[in-house]
Amino acid sequence: MELRDPFDAYVSLWEGMTGEKRTAGAAAELLERRFVRESSQNAVGQKKQQQQIKPAAIVVLLDEIDYLTTNKQTVLYNFFNWPLKSDRLVVLGISNTINLPERLHPRVQSRLGAERCIFQSYKIQEVVDILAFRLSRGRNGPCDVAFDTDAILFAARKTAVFTGDIRKAFQLCRAAAECVISDIQMGRRVLAEGGTGGEIVRIPDIQRAAKDLLDSPLLKAVATCSSFEALVLVSLASLRWSSGREDGRCGVKELLTKMRGIANSLGNPQYLPVPTFDELIDLVNRMGEARFLTLATTKMTRVWPLIQLNMANDELKMALQNSRHQDLANNNLKSFLI
Repeated sequence: MELRDPFDAYVSLWEGMTGEKRTAGAAAELLERRFVRESSQNAVGQKKQQQQIKPAAIVVLLDEIDYLTTNKQTVLYNFFNWPLKSDRLVVLGISNTINLPERLHPRVQSRLGAERCIFQSYKIQEVVDILAFRLSRGRNGPCDVAFDTDAILFAARKTAVFTGDIRKAFQLCRAAAECVISDIQMGRRVLAEGGTGGEIVRIPDIQRAAKDLLDSPLLKAVATCSSFEALVLVSLASLRWSSGREDGRCGVKELLTKMRGIANSLGNPQYLPVPTFDELIDLVNRMGEARFLTLATTKMTRVWPLIQLNMANDELKMALQNSRHQDLANNNLKSFLI
C-alpha cells in the first residue's frame, strides 16, 4: 500500500490488524498498548499462558523505509522497538540505501537487527528473463510473441547501461510497442496476412523508443534552462542519490543547503550568489508549473512544499550534455551512470 505521510504507517498497521480506521496518534497509542503494555502483562502471567494457545505472530514488511524517516525518526524507532517488546511481532525493512542503518539516529540503530541481505543490481540476462516473463503474461494475453528476442535483449542492455532499473526496461518496451501500433494504425506498417505480424517489435523500434524518451520536450527544455534552474535540478538529483529515496523528495531548506554546497564547490560565477529562501520558493513554483518539478504539501511540511524531480538522474545528465551546464552535471552526477 502507498502512504502519503510516514505517520500513516500507524494507521495502516492498526487497520490491517483490526479493520478499524483511527487517526495516526490514536493508532500509535493503540499499537503501543498492544505490543508493549500487553506484552509486559503477559510476562507476569507467563505460566498461565503456557497452557493456552498462543495467538498468531504478525509479520510487517516495510518497503522503502527511507520514506519513513522523519526529523526525530520516531516512526522507525517505534516499529523496530515493538518487536523487542513483543514476541508476536516481526518487522522486516527494505531500503534503497545500503548504508541507511549507519545514517539513522543511534537510538534507532540500537533497535535494528544485525542481519542484512543485500540485493545486487539486475544483470542483463536477469532483465531479459524478467521482461520475457512479464511479456508472456500481458493483461490482454501473452504479447512476448510480438517482440523479437534480439529486441528484448537490446532493451535489457539499454537499461543496464543507464540505471539498471527494471521499470525503465518496461517503459522502453511499452513505448516501442506503442510506436509500432501507431505505425500500423497510420498505415505506415502492414501486418502479414492472417492479422498477425509475428515478431513485429524489433531493435529499430526499441532504438526509436529510446530516442523519443530522451528527446522529450521536457528534456529539451532542460538543455536551455537558466543557471539557477540547472542548479536546482542537479541539486535535487544529487539529494535523491545521496538519500537513496526513489522519488528524492526534499524540503526547501534542504535543497537550498545542497545548492550552496554545489555552487561554492564549483566556484562558477553563473551559479553565485545562490538564491535566497524567498527567491527559491518563487523559482521552484515556476519550475513546478513548467513540469520540471512536482510540489506537494503534507501534514509534516504544512506550508512549504516537498520538491520532487520529474526525471531520472541519467536523463538529466544526458540532457545537460553539450550545454553551458555540462561541467555542473559532470562534476555532480558522475556516479549516476554505470
